[in-house]
Amino acid sequence: MYGRILTCVYCGHEYPQGTPAAGSEVLTKYIKVCERHPMRKAESDIAMLRAALVGLIGADTEAELRVMEATMRMLPAPDADKAVSINAIHALLATMTPNVSAQPRGFFASAAAPCCALIRWHLS
Repeated sequence: MYGRILTCVYCGHEYPQGTPAAGSEVLTKYIKVCERHPMRKAESDIAMLRAALVGLIGADTEAELRVMEATMRMLPAPDADKAVSINAIHALLATMTPNVSAQPRGFFASAAAPCCALIRWHLS
């Protein structure tokens, strides 16, 4: 493979001469920043879906989501409705990134979230 230059198949970025075609930290690091790599689309889709769920649930930190789940389980609502909200909460928990603050930003900060209005009404 002498004389060949390894390039990214998504954007054409050239790696340093002698970079192995597999198992290189250089490759792994670049994949994380290549704007054309398919992971960017997946990351973008996850972020968009998370934002939509946060808008519906009205919480986005782990502490808020745990409280929301416990509250949902105690509400006098149909089990199917509770399951939908709890599944959304679990999806948010499963897709949290390490940089998400664990500090609540105000439990009922999202006035547009319909379930928050429902919970506020039941807790009052």
